[in-house]
Amino acid sequence: MISQEESASSAYEASTTEVQNVIMEWVEATEQFHNRYAKLTEVINALQVVARRQPTANRSRLRHLTMLRQHMSDVLMTLLLDMSGQKSSRTTQPSKSGQLHSHARLLAELNRKIDAELTSVRTVAQA
Repeated sequence: MISQEESASSAYEASTTEVQNVIMEWVEATEQFHNRYAKLTEVINALQVVARRQPTANRSRLRHLTMLRQHMSDVLMTLLLDMSGQKSSRTTQPSKSGQLHSHARLLAELNRKIDAELTSVRTVAQA
Protein backbone atom coordinates (compact mmCIF):
# COMPACT_ATOMS: atom_id res chain seq x y z
CA MET A 1 0.00 0.00 0.00
CA ILE A 2 2.80 2.40 0.88
CA SER A 3 4.59 1.77 -2.43
CA GLN A 4 1.48 2.81 -4.35
CA GLU A 5 1.22 6.03 -2.37
CA GLU A 6 4.93 6.74 -2.86
CA SER A 7 4.70 6.21 -6.63
CA ALA A 8 1.64 8.43 -6.83
CA SER A 9 3.29 11.20 -4.84
CA SER A 10 6.53 11.02 -6.85
CA ALA A 11 4.72 11.53 -10.17
CA TYR A 12 5.46 14.85 -11.82
CA GLU A 13 2.58 17.28 -11.91
CA ALA A 14 2.86 20.06 -14.48
CA SER A 15 1.89 23.53 -13.39
CA THR A 16 -1.11 25.24 -14.95
CA THR A 17 1.21 27.62 -16.81
CA GLU A 18 3.26 24.72 -18.21
CA VAL A 19 0.12 22.96 -19.39
CA GLN A 20 -1.20 26.15 -21.01
CA ASN A 21 2.13 26.73 -22.78
CA VAL A 22 2.15 23.17 -24.11
CA ILE A 23 -1.45 23.49 -25.27
CA MET A 24 -0.67 26.74 -27.08
CA GLU A 25 2.42 25.14 -28.68
CA TRP A 26 0.27 22.26 -29.87
CA VAL A 27 -2.48 24.56 -31.18
CA GLU A 28 0.04 26.65 -33.12
CA ALA A 29 1.77 23.59 -34.61
CA THR A 30 -1.58 22.05 -35.55
CA GLU A 31 -2.79 25.27 -37.18
CA GLN A 32 0.43 25.61 -39.17
CA PHE A 33 0.15 21.96 -40.16
CA HIS A 34 -3.36 22.47 -41.51
CA ASN A 35 -2.28 25.60 -43.41
CA ARG A 36 0.59 23.72 -45.03
CA TYR A 37 -1.71 20.83 -45.88
CA ALA A 38 -3.99 23.28 -47.70
CA LYS A 39 -1.02 24.84 -49.54
CA LEU A 40 0.28 21.43 -50.49
CA THR A 41 -3.15 20.49 -51.84
CA GLU A 42 -3.18 23.68 -53.94
CA VAL A 43 0.26 22.86 -55.37
CA ILE A 44 -0.79 19.28 -56.12
CA ASN A 45 -3.95 20.49 -57.87
CA ALA A 46 -1.93 22.95 -59.95
CA LEU A 47 0.57 20.25 -60.91
CA GLN A 48 -2.28 17.92 -61.85
CA VAL A 49 -3.66 20.56 -64.23
CA VAL A 50 -0.22 20.96 -65.81
CA ALA A 51 0.19 17.18 -66.00
CA ARG A 52 -3.07 16.90 -67.95
CA ARG A 53 -1.80 19.38 -70.52
CA GLN A 54 1.74 18.02 -70.62
CA PRO A 55 1.67 14.34 -69.64
CA THR A 56 5.44 14.11 -69.09
CA ALA A 57 5.73 17.25 -66.95
CA ASN A 58 6.62 16.78 -63.28
CA ARG A 59 5.01 13.35 -62.83
CA SER A 60 7.61 12.25 -60.28
CA ARG A 61 7.28 15.56 -58.39
CA LEU A 62 3.51 15.20 -58.34
CA ARG A 63 3.78 11.63 -57.08
CA HIS A 64 6.24 12.69 -54.36
CA LEU A 65 4.00 15.54 -53.17
CA THR A 66 0.95 13.29 -53.18
CA MET A 67 2.82 10.76 -51.03
CA LEU A 68 3.83 13.57 -48.66
CA ARG A 69 0.23 14.69 -48.34
CA GLN A 70 -0.84 11.11 -47.60
CA HIS A 71 1.87 10.87 -44.95
CA MET A 72 0.54 14.09 -43.42
CA SER A 73 -2.96 12.62 -43.30
CA ASP A 74 -1.64 9.46 -41.67
CA VAL A 75 0.29 11.44 -39.06
CA LEU A 76 -2.73 13.57 -38.22
CA MET A 77 -4.99 10.53 -37.85
CA THR A 78 -2.43 8.80 -35.66
CA LEU A 79 -2.14 11.84 -33.42
CA LEU A 80 -5.90 12.18 -33.15
CA LEU A 81 -6.28 8.52 -32.21
CA ASP A 82 -3.46 8.88 -29.70
CA MET A 83 -5.20 11.83 -28.07
CA SER A 84 -8.53 10.02 -27.94
CA GLY A 85 -7.05 7.49 -25.51
CA GLN A 86 -8.70 4.56 -27.26
CA LYS A 87 -5.69 2.30 -27.23
CA SER A 88 -5.41 -1.15 -25.81
CA SER A 89 -6.47 -1.57 -22.22
CA ARG A 90 -4.46 0.87 -20.14
CA THR A 91 -4.98 1.24 -16.47
CA THR A 92 -3.46 4.71 -16.35
CA GLN A 93 -3.68 7.50 -18.85
CA PRO A 94 -0.36 8.93 -20.06
CA SER A 95 0.41 12.58 -19.53
CA LYS A 96 -1.76 14.62 -21.89
CA SER A 97 0.67 17.53 -21.67
CA GLY A 98 3.51 15.15 -22.58
CA GLN A 99 1.52 13.88 -25.53
CA LEU A 100 0.73 17.40 -26.69
CA HIS A 101 4.38 18.41 -26.47
CA SER A 102 5.48 15.34 -28.46
CA HIS A 103 2.78 15.94 -31.04
CA ALA A 104 3.70 19.60 -31.39
CA ARG A 105 7.35 18.68 -31.97
CA LEU A 106 6.37 16.05 -34.55
CA LEU A 107 4.10 18.47 -36.38
CA ALA A 108 6.76 21.20 -36.30
CA GLU A 109 9.28 18.80 -37.85
CA LEU A 110 6.81 17.77 -40.53
CA ASN A 111 6.03 21.46 -41.16
CA ARG A 112 9.75 22.06 -41.85
CA LYS A 113 9.80 19.20 -44.36
CA ILE A 114 6.69 20.52 -46.07
CA ASP A 115 8.18 24.02 -46.23
CA ALA A 116 11.28 22.59 -47.91
CA GLU A 117 9.13 20.77 -50.46
CA LEU A 118 6.93 23.78 -51.16
CA THR A 119 9.99 26.02 -51.54
CA SER A 120 11.56 23.63 -54.04
CA VAL A 121 8.27 23.46 -56.00
CA ARG A 122 8.10 27.26 -56.18
CA THR A 123 11.74 27.43 -57.25
CA VAL A 124 11.14 24.88 -60.01
CA ALA A 125 7.96 26.65 -61.11
CA GLN A 126 9.75 30.00 -61.32
CA ALA A 127 12.64 28.59 -63.38
